[in-house]
Amino acid sequence: MRFPPFFIGFSTIFWGFCAGWEIFSIFAALVFEAHNFIKTRFDLQKKDFIRISDLCSLVMLILLFYSYVENEPRMMFLGFITTLPIVFMPLLFAQLFSTSDKIVIGTTFGRRIHAHSPVDIRSLYILSILFATAASNIKSVWFVTLFMLIIFVALSGFVKDKSSFKRYLVFCFVAVFITVLIGGTVVGGHFLISRKMMEWYSEWYDSLSADPFKTSTSMGELGRMKLSGEIVFRVYPEKKVPLPLYMKQADYNFVIRNTWYARPRKTTSVFPDNDMEWQFFGEGGGSERMKLSLWMGKKKGEGVLPLPDGAKRAVELDVAGIEKSNLGSIYVEEGPELLDFTITYDPQNRFEPLPQRSDLFIPKPERFVVNDVMLRNGLLGATPEETLENIERFFAGFEYTLELKNASGISVLSDFLNNTRAGHCEYFATAAVLMLRNAGIAARYRIGYMLDEYDTFEDALVARKRDAHAWVIAYIGDGWRTIDLTPPQWKSADSGGKSLFEPVSDFMSWIKMKYENYRRKKDAAFNRILIAVASVLTVFMMIRVYLRRRRVKKPGKNEIKPPFEAHGLDSPLYQMLDFYKERGMEREEYETLRRFLAKNRIDIGEIAKLHEELRFDTDADKAAVMAELLKKYEEWKNSGME
Repeated sequence: MRFPPFFIGFSTIFWGFCAGWEIFSIFAALVFEAHNFIKTRFDLQKKDFIRISDLCSLVMLILLFYSYVENEPRMMFLGFITTLPIVFMPLLFAQLFSTSDKIVIGTTFGRRIHAHSPVDIRSLYILSILFATAASNIKSVWFVTLFMLIIFVALSGFVKDKSSFKRYLVFCFVAVFITVLIGGTVVGGHFLISRKMMEWYSEWYDSLSADPFKTSTSMGELGRMKLSGEIVFRVYPEKKVPLPLYMKQADYNFVIRNTWYARPRKTTSVFPDNDMEWQFFGEGGGSERMKLSLWMGKKKGEGVLPLPDGAKRAVELDVAGIEKSNLGSIYVEEGPELLDFTITYDPQNRFEPLPQRSDLFIPKPERFVVNDVMLRNGLLGATPEETLENIERFFAGFEYTLELKNASGISVLSDFLNNTRAGHCEYFATAAVLMLRNAGIAARYRIGYMLDEYDTFEDALVARKRDAHAWVIAYIGDGWRTIDLTPPQWKSADSGGKSLFEPVSDFMSWIKMKYENYRRKKDAAFNRILIAVASVLTVFMMIRVYLRRRRVKKPGKNEIKPPFEAHGLDSPLYQMLDFYKERGMEREEYETLRRFLAKNRIDIGEIAKLHEELRFDTDADKAAVMAELLKKYEEWKNSGME
């Protein structure tokens, strides 16, 4: 199909402004339209077009990767569709600046070449532009006008007379409707599928955890996490921090049976001061800073932030909303899969709410058990400090274990304090809270992570799932104090069963974190490098192809192209066909020579083969083939056929 001058360039720029590739499209349009002024052409052969086809496949893979980097995963397909014309650009350049009116598309597998019939890539290129722009979701008046103009011009070559003009108009409007319908279906279907997937995922997540903000926690919940060495987040302190480092997630003040609850279940909204800056507690920034890279997972972007004591302000925290609980937990809403932000804090100035009546509550079933243990062991001291020392000394004889079996008919707390005297952090923290409360000391049950693993490769503190921990905060003197009565060997016990492949898993986790940071932040420099690499590869491969080929000059308007040199027009086979025609065996126009011979049962296969070699084999020795053909013809005549 022939297109008017500058039509390809105009269509390219139209696509660029719809897809957000304005500067690139203008440059590409200038390169394409230069073929109208530059007369030099390259004599490209089939294998050259195959190489360029392979280059287009490479460009397609780069664009797929770019679409994933530039867009959220669920937008990747739509992003790739809008960049589809770029895939065809190397082939279009090859056709416009070669001596061929059509090109061969194919690919190379080892030494084998798979190729299709020659095609006019210009038509496919314009079709890709129409499809990409229709999927760009731009439906303004100027878009519809230019879109229809491109279709009308592209199909104008079919107009031959008045009757064909009517068919042309009908076909153009049908083409516009179908193309817009397909584009709208792609866009609408894409968003419909995305929404449905989010709904399905939401239902699946809700079935696993109906409490993403940790307003309650059951004994044993952390114990299950201790079986995994998966990295949950990383901490990059600005200065050296004393270890272990406790990172709070949530506090609880009510316990019923084996479950802790945060009451009242009430939150207040936190609003950003500036772009992605949030004041959690107090005023201004803290004296210390640390950076956190935290995997929130794909759970609707909701969760609780692990924060150090005295956390005040978050910087570069890219979330849609934040809620703060009455007990000082920070709830994130609509966050990404990976949060990368900086927290400022004052370790000496904690912002936990003052003690309340609920911080002295002991359930009736456990009140007798706790009181009996404290009286029998003489744990009540004259002062809160003395009581705390007695309780610490009492737990010094306990052991840490994840393998627990409760005696039938005995409460979990009673069995832990009086019989097994072994358990994991949740048991120690629960018992300690109730024992402190029994002595009149306000206490809360806290969960989070205890970090003491420093990774020199990443220069960071690493928090794994097995670092999930429960401990106590007690109001002693004039402030809250962190109290951890779990035996110190719990760290070595939890990490004793770690996988041999954990270092490999850690490295892959680090790679994933670095990549996700690049992808999420849409780093402009990274994207420019990616485009530059694709451009350099394209230019390099095109130069390799074109430097190997002989350049010829395109004939001007007044120049006459040299006639095609035909061979074999004096072949004696034509005399033989006249002979059979006189006898009623006439060859039809649509019939091939071999079909004609087979239909009439004429046995001159060797002569027909020599004739085809003379006519169509460009590498054959024409004189030798003609001599052999004349010899066979004489034998045919002498055989009595004439």
